[in-house]
Amino acid sequence: MALIISAEQTRELVDMTTCIRLLDRMFRDRAAGKVRAVPRRRLQGSSKQLNVMAAWHQDTDLMALRSYVAKANTISLYDGGAGALKAVMSAAYLSSLRTGAATGVAAKYLVPSKPSVLGLVGPGWQGTFQVEAVVKACRPKQVLVYGRNAERRQGFIEAMSKVVKTPFKVARSLDEVESESDVLVISTNSTTSIVDGRKLKDDVLVATIGANSTVKHEVSGRLIRSMDLVVTDDLATARNDSGDLIDACARRQLRWRDVVPLEAIVANGPKGKPRKVLFQSNGIPDEDLAVGTYVLRQALKKKMRLREIPEF
Repeated sequence: MALIISAEQTRELVDMTTCIRLLDRMFRDRAAGKVRAVPRRRLQGSSKQLNVMAAWHQDTDLMALRSYVAKANTISLYDGGAGALKAVMSAAYLSSLRTGAATGVAAKYLVPSKPSVLGLVGPGWQGTFQVEAVVKACRPKQVLVYGRNAERRQGFIEAMSKVVKTPFKVARSLDEVESESDVLVISTNSTTSIVDGRKLKDDVLVATIGANSTVKHEVSGRLIRSMDLVVTDDLATARNDSGDLIDACARRQLRWRDVVPLEAIVANGPKGKPRKVLFQSNGIPDEDLAVGTYVLRQALKKKMRLREIPEF
């Protein structure tokens, strides 16, 4: 019998602090060669697109299949030995949680020492997870929020003030949030670059979240060229999906051989002392596997009442 775990149940079973810890360990396991993955693939239908990716972990012998079409979003866990379907769970919450946690892991290892200001461009759903993760990872003294819609921006601040205790401030312009941030997170659906890097501090971590397809862009080639270090969660995925990095490499503003996978940073630390760092997040199945495995184990441990899928 396979178990069904709802979005509401996943919220009860894992939080951001735990997720950051899980992904930290997962990136170490990637560095040790314990994880294999199939990067995201896309299939276009008449109007919607199916996205699929998968990962396997040596220690657990579990395989995760992440698939999503519009709001239909699931993680399926399989036994790598027996081939049995173990669980199907909603990824509506988990996918956003693990995306935030990946930025938290990157911030843990790449942030300038004692950051004062976390800047956010894009106060939307994913932005809530980004702020929570970075605050938990490096404890900035202030969160500076920029968004074009004043009502949405204020609603975001009011909601997030209940999640983290760090004071919030509204940024009146992109220049303001760019120039004042020690950590700058850009979490949008933009198809054109938003931040060009002209106002950045000399010591800064920039994290881009939304440019995870070839048509999406959040930072300019100028910004990428000015970075001392460019890091991504998975090189194979970035080569297919990272709109900003693909463009920068095509324009010879960056070389793929100089892009460093996050697991190398987690396992060994950065080489030297880079002052300007870019982390480009794509969202990878290894993260879904790590979080999904934990959720299943917690559900069984807590003897949570779950629906079952009969064998077929």
